[in-house]
Amino acid sequence: MPFGTLRRLLAGPANQPGSRGQQTRQEILAQAAKIAAQEGLGALTIGRLAEKLGMSKSGLFAHFHSKRALELATLETARAVFDEVVLRPAQDSRAGLARLWTLCDLWLQHIEGRVFPGPYFFSGAFFAYADRSGPVARAIMGIAKEWFQALRKAVEEAQEREEMNPDADAKQVAWELNGQLVGFYWAYLLERGKSGREAREVLLGRLRSLATGQVPATAFESVRAWKRYLNAQP
Repeated sequence: MPFGTLRRLLAGPANQPGSRGQQTRQEILAQAAKIAAQEGLGALTIGRLAEKLGMSKSGLFAHFHSKRALELATLETARAVFDEVVLRPAQDSRAGLARLWTLCDLWLQHIEGRVFPGPYFFSGAFFAYADRSGPVARAIMGIAKEWFQALRKAVEEAQEREEMNPDADAKQVAWELNGQLVGFYWAYLLERGKSGREAREVLLGRLRSLATGQVPATAFESVRAWKRYLNAQP
């Protein structure tokens, strides 16, 4: 996804009213998210952003007042983008295995489509701050928990709908699926854009091993068959 698309996501609908100050803040945060996605929060400085955007340091400082405030606003920006392209669309899908699949599929799509132009959000950020304290670390842990809870809730909903083995540990299944996604991301980075086809086949195999007779076995024959099955559901 090109940088312009990231800015579009941050700006919202074209007809959304906003002051010049709000528009400038969105431009700053879009540039900050781009830098942080590639180099981490530590690379963000008022001076660097001001130079990139052709602003004065004092003008940019007036929007955030401190580096920490800039970091927190950048994290919230990245969280909002992730919500826009992964979490929110998944919530619009049918509850159960369909929603669990959609969460994982959209996560893969946001990597393949380079929604963020680097690996920092949120895998790199999580590993960098997992054992730290402070507001930035809490914000990152909060985002990671929000994602994990979405996975776990989707598993529990699939069990409630009798589509998934009720004896499966929902928390453990969520951890396993997340681990498979992160593993794909490593392969994607190491192999320079590796396709997510194999990752989707692995995910589908895991869902097949957990599914009950509520879902026909033919739905799991291939990713294409699975998508046909989902599209046929009311």
